Amino acid sequence: MAHRETRYLIVHGHFYQPPRQSPWTGLISPEHGVAPFRNWNERILSECYLANSHAHTMDGPVVHIRNNYESLSFDFGPTLLSWMELHGKSAYRNIIRGDSLSRRARQGHGNAIAQSYNHSILPLLSRRDREVQIRWGIEDFKFRFGRDPDAMWLPECAVDEETLESLAAAGMKYVILAPWQGEFKMSAGEDRGAAGPFLWRNGESQISVLRFDRDLAGNLAFGNALADGAWLADQIAGRVLSLNPGDALMIATDGETFGHHKRDGAAELARALETLERRDNLQIVNPAQYLAFRQPIGNFSINGATSWSCLHGVERWRANCGCRADQNTHQEWRSPLRETIAFVKTHVDLLYDREAPQLCSDPIAALNESIRLAIDANPATAEEFHFRHKSLGSVKQSRLSRLFEMERAAHAALTSCAWFFDDFGGLEGRIALRWAARAIEIAAEFAPSAESQVVARLREIHSNRREIGDAATLYVSLRIREARGSV
Repeated sequence: MAHRETRYLIVHGHFYQPPRQSPWTGLISPEHGVAPFRNWNERILSECYLANSHAHTMDGPVVHIRNNYESLSFDFGPTLLSWMELHGKSAYRNIIRGDSLSRRARQGHGNAIAQSYNHSILPLLSRRDREVQIRWGIEDFKFRFGRDPDAMWLPECAVDEETLESLAAAGMKYVILAPWQGEFKMSAGEDRGAAGPFLWRNGESQISVLRFDRDLAGNLAFGNALADGAWLADQIAGRVLSLNPGDALMIATDGETFGHHKRDGAAELARALETLERRDNLQIVNPAQYLAFRQPIGNFSINGATSWSCLHGVERWRANCGCRADQNTHQEWRSPLRETIAFVKTHVDLLYDREAPQLCSDPIAALNESIRLAIDANPATAEEFHFRHKSLGSVKQSRLSRLFEMERAAHAALTSCAWFFDDFGGLEGRIALRWAARAIEIAAEFAPSAESQVVARLREIHSNRREIGDAATLYVSLRIREARGSV
């Protein structure tokens, strides 16, 4: 029960890594700069995901071990959890357990929320692709956490009105955004920076919007806030207690801040949480728990697409907008790379729309639900799916499964990381090119290959790095490596 003088705190971690595994073998190549680990997934698993599941703090000679996922509001990328289920089982179990225990402690409201499946920028997708990403994210969440999600994290917090409409239609209750992503208008009283909730409406569609604190989030991500958990707790408490009674403060940042970007981040986060939990005028909650008793304090409106990491809306993922780390580089490659991946996606969709009606009763519904076949190895799941969608017989089922795999590969090629950084020649751009190659390869089972057209387009895309040259050269070299069996 909420006390009338209590203020509230929500700390949210967004955990995500791009799908580094080979689309052909499911394995991750050895990567440079990660010793003694073999790849970045393994290193970040150790430094962050596992570290937060048993964060160590000292109280004199006594060691306390804490599962931070029991206190954090959090989301994990579905493709990351798929990898962790096999290669990070201890952390994976404690993540699921953290949500389960939080439900018991917080009146049935779990700490975990969903994430759209492939971390693509939702406002840049077609309505169909956006709804696929949302449905796949929900299905993955239900499979892993055993319940329906209350909300969905938007990759890069990228949002527009159409995205909010799709989320509301999918049953999502709230979304987390940065304070500069729209107009947060108080119903009454002074705006002291409370998280909300703010209500967004458009006709019959509505969804709550929570905003995070700019300064504290920035200090966590880019400052020294995690150098001392006790100091951090004092800073947070001071900010929370400046709010009106009943209001909440939200902090949101990349989860990898807690232990990967900041070496002692998991332990110092645990120390801060322990310190804050001992206060009697402040309560740590998750958003669903808070929304269960807190009425909207204002309204939210948005004019165009926005994100938390691009000053130009969502241009960072399709244009040379000026967002970059190295001012000596150009990003003229962004638009043609986006157009090339879009060409692959369109090619794949045309084939799916041509072939799938012969193989199942409702191709769009089947595609929306198909992710369950990729994440749930239970034969009964596949049997029930094919029966319900009237895909009967081994030949039809095999062809339909290949179409689903083709679509998944094309969606993976749109992961946001490929456009975020200064050049496509880095690890993230290579990931997108490999998944595009995989989609084109499977598509060639149903129609003449479009690879020559893709390569011609890539030939016109030039890297900032002399050793890379153009995107076609990189694409072909990646294909040759896969053909030789290199992972």
